Formats: sequence, structure tokens, C-alpha cells
Amino acid sequence: MQGFSRSKDEAVSPVIGTILIIALTIVIVGIFASVLLGYNAGEPAPILGISIGQEGNIITVTHLNGAVLPAGTYKILVDGVEKDFGETGDFRPGMTLRWDSGTETVGTVSVVYTGTDGGKTMLMQKTIGKAGSGGDIKILEINGIKFDLSNYWGAEWEDIVEEAKNLPSGWNAITLIRHKIYYGEGEYWFNLNDGLRLTKDEANLNPSLSEFNQAHPNKMTHIIITRILTPDNTTNGPGTGERTFNADVRPVNKGTLYCSDTKLYLYVGKKPITIFSSGRINDGEWIQIGTQII
Repeated sequence: MQGFSRSKDEAVSPVIGTILIIALTIVIVGIFASVLLGYNAGEPAPILGISIGQEGNIITVTHLNGAVLPAGTYKILVDGVEKDFGETGDFRPGMTLRWDSGTETVGTVSVVYTGTDGGKTMLMQKTIGKAGSGGDIKILEINGIKFDLSNYWGAEWEDIVEEAKNLPSGWNAITLIRHKIYYGEGEYWFNLNDGLRLTKDEANLNPSLSEFNQAHPNKMTHIIITRILTPDNTTNGPGTGERTFNADVRPVNKGTLYCSDTKLYLYVGKKPITIFSSGRINDGEWIQIGTQII
């Protein structure tokens, strides 16, 4: 029976052709991926932990742990545009960089490693979702009157929780600042105490600001924003230049607000009598938390 055979060249040529086609396909796919995504592999990116947060208008980028980012090898982008976070040198563990967004809207904040060869590697990205002018939560409006709370601002609660979850090794809590305002889920709270802390274990339970305050009673005061008292709610007091609240509106609950001479005060209820005198408010009973926007 007559057999059938091929030469060695005939047998090998199709195999080589197939390999060349596969290799060419890989190269083309890589080129298109780089063009479409705008990022190429470049040099290997360093391994590190980064946390992106927000404190009112201030956007923060914190280096939690891992490798140092040398100066000039990274960029911080807000909605794809590089912003000045004050970085002038190496970005090391424990450092926090800040940028004041002012009235700008903020969608996504990204930290990109550029290395020394022009490549781009995304290290961290977070959606902030901060509204622009008119949507600032540090501007409190009550009955058509606007107050600026920025000088007494602490932070947004979700950012505090996120930061506590990502604390570096050896750190187990974040201390809240005394006499500062904290905001979460539409509520404003005022911290009355030194040493009030959110632990990493608590943060991992994702507590709301209200739930945190239930677990730490009498440490913070809920700010009542449904109404605001004014000098119209007072009458002449027993002393010269003194005024006292009318009986039907006299504050009994912590968190009551009062506006006088463009200053917004919070009732903290440390004294039993609420009396105002010309040009000042009783010390210890009320604390200023804002200023009226004229």
C-alpha cells in the first residue's frame, strides 16, 4: 500500500505561521489597550496603602503604610485634572496631603504613579461626590437664613469611619476634636468632650453618627436645625442691659440654636438660667458654632 508523507519544511511551516499570528495578535491587543485606557505598564508600581477622604471642603490623601513615593513620581487628580495638594517631596507613611476644594464640585479623586518612564498606574481612586457652590454642607440654612459653619467644622462622619478602618498598624482609634461639628446622614452633631474616640473595631461595624452617640451618651449634642431663636424671643431682664428668653421658648434641650449680632450659638445647657446681656452671651451656657452670611 502506498503511503503518504510530507517533507520536514512542509510540516513545520504551518506551526511557525500560527505562532507568529498569535504573537502579533498579543502585540496589537496590548497597543489598543494602552491607547484606549490611557495607561501603560511602565515600571512596576510600588506597593502601599492610601486613604482618600473629605473634611468639609478639604480633600485629604493619607499614606497609611508601605513604600515611599519619591517626589515627582506621582500625581493626585480630581476628576482627571491634577490639583495642588501641597506635595513638595517624598510621600511617606503617616503623611496627609490636603487640597481645599472651595466651591468646586468634586467627583472622583485619584492617586496615579507615574514613575520615571512616563507610565501611569492607578494606586487609589475614590468617589467623593461633593457638590459645588450651593451644595456645601458647611452652609446651614434655617428659615431662609444662611450660616457659615466652616470655622467650627470637624469632618463628615463617613470619612472619619473610613479613616478609622484604615489606621496603620499600632494605631487603634481616632480622637474627635472638642467643640467641632460632625455631619452624617443629614444630621449635625457638636462634640462637647475631650478624648472622645472612634476605635478601629467600632468603625468596622459601620456605625451611623446617631448609633455612635447612642454608644457614647452625653459626649456630643445633636444640633436642632428645625428652628432658630432670635432676640425677638427675649424680653428685658432684671439687670441693666440684660435680656432673658420668654417663658414659652426658653431652651430646655441641648442643641437649641440662637442668632444674635450675626453669630450663631448652640445651647449646651450647663447653667439653669438663660440670660443674655448687651454684647455678649453667658459663658458656658452657649457656644458659638457659626456666623450669619449677609
